[in-house]
Amino acid sequence: MDKEVMVRGDKELALYELETRFAMAVRQRELLEKYIRERLHPDKHFYTVGDEPGRKPSLTKEGAELICLPHDLKCHYEWLSGPDNPPMDDSPYQITMKCDLERNGNFEGEGVGSASSMVTRKDGTRVQRQKDPGLRHNATIKMACKSAYIAATLNSTAASEFFTQDLEDDQTGEFKKKAQPDASEHWCAKHHTKFFKTPKMKAWAHPVKNEDGSPTLDDNDKQIWCSEKTETPPETIGAQAKTAEKEKATEPAPDASFSFEREATETSQEAVTSKSEPVKEEASVIDLDWLKESLESLGWTDVVGWLNHKYGTNGKKVSEIVKGLTPDQQKEFASEVQERLDMS
Repeated sequence: MDKEVMVRGDKELALYELETRFAMAVRQRELLEKYIRERLHPDKHFYTVGDEPGRKPSLTKEGAELICLPHDLKCHYEWLSGPDNPPMDDSPYQITMKCDLERNGNFEGEGVGSASSMVTRKDGTRVQRQKDPGLRHNATIKMACKSAYIAATLNSTAASEFFTQDLEDDQTGEFKKKAQPDASEHWCAKHHTKFFKTPKMKAWAHPVKNEDGSPTLDDNDKQIWCSEKTETPPETIGAQAKTAEKEKATEPAPDASFSFEREATETSQEAVTSKSEPVKEEASVIDLDWLKESLESLGWTDVVGWLNHKYGTNGKKVSEIVKGLTPDQQKEFASEVQERLDMS
């Protein structure tokens, strides 16, 4: 009799624990979906490739970090394959990493990712990630770690219900072109991304990227830019500048440590909105808002010294130095910032 009571009690306890785990799983899923909708933003934490119905967006490393944060997951990497040191003969190679995610010392999941030392140019040719072997090796390692981290996040948090990783889940290797939005959005159908335009820029444009997010370079290792090649009527430019001023008024004040000159920005906006006076300043190829956010994200504290050393300038502020650079130098600097973002 005692044995029968014990067995029945064990079964009831097991069922109770199972019901509890199911209830927790349902609640965790609800919280994750709500968190993703409220905190993760397109083109930053995830991006969409193609317009095929039902295709899940691809998760970025920034998005994976936000998902791991409330789960209190810490990553640990293991080198699976690839050379410890970069080949000196510039021969291509592959690095594969494994990422383990742990919480309070307990294993929660893992993912494997790899990266090549080569990147694809706009014309389809393959080139080294960096000319310098050391920088190339470091960039390849970081790309492999990033891929493994995203894979581990999807495996450990059940976020694969909402996201996929890069282009690897596509069975055909081909994606349909994204439907072209309204022309007012300044959409580049060729590269499936939006153009942007600062007050100083004469036309809408965007930097061209490879499939892995790295900059697309020309034969001189300069960032390739795609221009909309349409002149915007002065009335439209004025309206856009006024809209930008209203949006800026609602934004929080920028960090005082970031040395962009507000007066210079306001002066450039007044020059754009004026119909009677032509804009004499040469167009800048760098979006200053994008540059500000990128440098803050990188935590690049010695950027002024880097710019002065690189281009032989003697400025004390980022905006002062950037305005004095040639268009080619500005493109090169933008490419450097983007590359550091991709590697971070």
